[in-house]
Amino acid sequence: MNTQTLWIDCQEHLDAWVAHAKNAPWLGIDTEFERVRTFFPRLCLLQMSTPEQAVCIDPLAELDWNGIRALISESQPVKVFHAARQDLEVLQQHLSVVPGKFFDTQIAAAFCGYGEQVGYARMVKDICDVALPKAFTRTPWCRRPLSEAEVQYALDDVHYLGMLYETLREALRDHGRETWLSDDCAALVSEESLRKAENAAIEKVIRACAGMDRASQSVAASLARWREDLARKKDRPREWLVSTETLIELSRTRPKNQQDLSAVTGLEKGTLKRRGEEILGVIRMSETPDPDFVALPRPTRPDAAQKALGNALWKYLGEVCEREGVPPSAIAPRNEIRALAAGKRNLRVLSGWRRTFVGESLLERVGPADSASP
Repeated sequence: MNTQTLWIDCQEHLDAWVAHAKNAPWLGIDTEFERVRTFFPRLCLLQMSTPEQAVCIDPLAELDWNGIRALISESQPVKVFHAARQDLEVLQQHLSVVPGKFFDTQIAAAFCGYGEQVGYARMVKDICDVALPKAFTRTPWCRRPLSEAEVQYALDDVHYLGMLYETLREALRDHGRETWLSDDCAALVSEESLRKAENAAIEKVIRACAGMDRASQSVAASLARWREDLARKKDRPREWLVSTETLIELSRTRPKNQQDLSAVTGLEKGTLKRRGEEILGVIRMSETPDPDFVALPRPTRPDAAQKALGNALWKYLGEVCEREGVPPSAIAPRNEIRALAAGKRNLRVLSGWRRTFVGESLLERVGPADSASP
């Protein structure tokens, strides 16, 4: 591997990099992408690092990516990211790959006393005593050529990942929390997590229509799926096609014809002209729900006792987390604690290492669950 090759846009240099990187103890990874006018993120730059070298690989060049796919998908070397979620989405979209084994330094930092969702620059300052520049945070990364300073900025995003990894890995060992990190990283790329992320926008519409009659909720689900499929097909942001608020209004009013449709607040004239009949067709087809369609009840407010219990549980969680040097949000979000107080039991805080850490103690303070609660 030519150690002077920092920018890779030809196959010879890429193959040499893969041959070098596959024998490394760890592989730092970051991406730069654009997602303004498109549904799918556009990968503009892939940065990678080993103990010896950091490089920028140009996705806009004509390259065979099979070597990179294998490098990422295999369990070794360990892949190191900071705040991996979006990078994982981009890599899955462009390379159809998820890491075989990876280490998220942001998650690890939360488990090691650095606080909630700590940024990469702060971690580099705290651990490496290096102040990173902020001048290129808004760089249009798909522009070519990039300046030398921009390339260096991108390289810095992976250059220090190895030191963060080694420091945090040791801290996790000292705290006995290595399993915490490995379990949470594995959960990020589980089929359940990927499916949940893929359906998040559809679920948002469905939840917003909870409490509407069964026909309206069936329409909401169908319209949300129709918009998602169209956004993917056209590669356009879903909100550019039809806003979520407009989908909710369409579900509530269920217009029967073009005249009714034109009265719907938020439906733009261009959309009405291009997609009007298509929208009406979706509504007609879904107004009679399938027999197995389950409508969501309107969310109910907790009574005084339930609210008091939720506050007490959250306070207790905060006390435990303060004692152990972990932000409460790394253990459970507040809405999950409210759900626990409401009698729900199919919760993340009651599974895996979280159950041992604090879940059992929370259950002792709650008492038996409502038999009707999942």
